[in-house]
Amino acid sequence: MINISTSKHLDIILPNTNKALAKIFNTASPQELEVITKAKDLKSVINNILKQSTSSTDKDLLQLVKNNPTLKSLGEVSITIKELLTSIKSDEKPLPMEKVLKNFLTNIKDIKNHEFKQKLENSGVFLESRLKNAKNPQVELKNTIISLVKTLENSNHAHNRSILSESKTLLNTQVLKSATQLDILKNDNNNTKQLQQLTSSLDALISKIKTTLKGSDTIHNPSLLKAIEKLEHQFEVKSKTNEQFKTISAEKSFENFKNQIQSKNFLELKTISPENFKLSNIQESLKEVFIHVNKSFTMESKGILNSLEKIFQVLKNVEQTSTTPQSAINKLLEQNTPQEILKLTEKIKDVILKADPIFSKDTSTILNKLESLNKPQALSPQNNVKEIISTDLKAILLQATEEIAKSTHPNQNEILKQMDKLSLQIDYYQLLSHLSNGTSMYLPFSWDMMQEGNITMKKDDDEKFYCDIDLKLKEYGDLNLKLTLYDKNQLNIHIYSSSDTFKALLKENIPHLRSSLIDAQITPREIRIFEPKVQTPLSPYQVQEDSIYMGFEVKG
Repeated sequence: MINISTSKHLDIILPNTNKALAKIFNTASPQELEVITKAKDLKSVINNILKQSTSSTDKDLLQLVKNNPTLKSLGEVSITIKELLTSIKSDEKPLPMEKVLKNFLTNIKDIKNHEFKQKLENSGVFLESRLKNAKNPQVELKNTIISLVKTLENSNHAHNRSILSESKTLLNTQVLKSATQLDILKNDNNNTKQLQQLTSSLDALISKIKTTLKGSDTIHNPSLLKAIEKLEHQFEVKSKTNEQFKTISAEKSFENFKNQIQSKNFLELKTISPENFKLSNIQESLKEVFIHVNKSFTMESKGILNSLEKIFQVLKNVEQTSTTPQSAINKLLEQNTPQEILKLTEKIKDVILKADPIFSKDTSTILNKLESLNKPQALSPQNNVKEIISTDLKAILLQATEEIAKSTHPNQNEILKQMDKLSLQIDYYQLLSHLSNGTSMYLPFSWDMMQEGNITMKKDDDEKFYCDIDLKLKEYGDLNLKLTLYDKNQLNIHIYSSSDTFKALLKENIPHLRSSLIDAQITPREIRIFEPKVQTPLSPYQVQEDSIYMGFEVKG
């Protein structure tokens, strides 16, 4: 998941640096300006915007932003990028930013999960927050080695003393002793010789850790823990009966429903849903567990293997005699197979936890982090900042504007015009994000079916995450998805569409959606389709009260 900062930075919301805010002040009437600032001066407005909580004046200004005719008519970011690319291509010599722009127009079908995260990060909306929160990699390395020392303090392994000694030697090097997060842009501790010596010593430490881990028992392999977590998730999926859904609807919130069932035996409500059930997936996960345990030399491995054999036999009988997912579920429940599998996973986790700390999951995570920092260039304090500036869309636009202005490109005026429009669009989403105390985003990819698209995300004090995805599709009209993520992997999806054809397609593909979410270890607790709510236009002075659950602001 992205690390979204909701802090508000002065440089984002000053009219002379945020083009969207400048448009608001240029077009707002005296009466509208008086609503958003009592003192009628910019300082008062800025002070209001910088408050941690969303004040009434923020909401008034938010409505002015959303109702501003210039900002409302900006169009789609993807269309602006296409027009900008067309203008750039008129010259034989390609401009450096052409590659970045093309990358943002990747078709949605070709985007992988990690690529989508990168696109969001590099959209320009988070530029100032990313620069402010850029980490000094030398500090990261220092903290990672400190974590390694703490993890291995209670280790009795033969190689532990040597690993600890080398770790402490690294912490005493001049580079790491003087590493600090303060002023990383000004104090670039980038002595090439020192960094090379540091990474050479780090190489030796990494090699020693890897050699030690190779000699570990197979039951301590990190992939075994992943297989167990996957197996547990397959039995975590719940379904609710119609009566239970009615109960939820009758309550004011899902929180009330949770409180209601806490007084009962919650296990009685936990049932495996036929829509989510795949016997083959369970068998595959169990086989992964079996492969690792079968090579183990621990005292407990024989008992675990015996239990696995019994479970495999039950699953084989169920597979041969069941004709539907529901009948398979019933037979598994009759024989307490889910409970037996979960008991077995707990037993394996107990064995893993009893292992020497050097074979723990923490050590494996630390090793991965050490390897990612094991290059002189990766340890340069300004490396993260340079990477942000070289890939962030807003940063590239800011750098390229001056270059284009000085160039002799035949389409110079048109390119500058499109770049200015694209900058305004990014500033608009930044301003929406800060005023709504959340994150508003355009969709950073190409999709032929889409006319318009926005994402709005928020987080509440109870660690629940809310997401509105508002789309306008060429064939099916408006489509609104409202997502709520809670308890780490529990997901509710509400879908609003007035197109009967599209709703029929959705219903047909919901089983596939459920299956894909479960494969990604996300539990689809609720997927429901609704008619869209009829909304009346708001004046700039009205406060938007239509919200998702815990006060989530719904984009108009």
